[in-house]
Amino acid sequence: MSDQDIQIIDFEEMLRFVERRLAEAGKYVQRDAIIMILQAEEAFLMEKGVIQEVKE
Repeated sequence: MSDQDIQIIDFEEMLRFVERRLAEAGKYVQRDAIIMILQAEEAFLMEKGVIQEVKE
């Protein structure tokens, strides 16, 4: 992937994936906690310039 390639990540799909992986590991984490962690990760990656928000 070049620097100009864009990959759209669906937040709800990512949330369901994380919930499923945790459940498979026998862990239960409240959805609100997962959302908070994903949002913090997103903010960190945006701050580092790894990802950017795409306006439709």
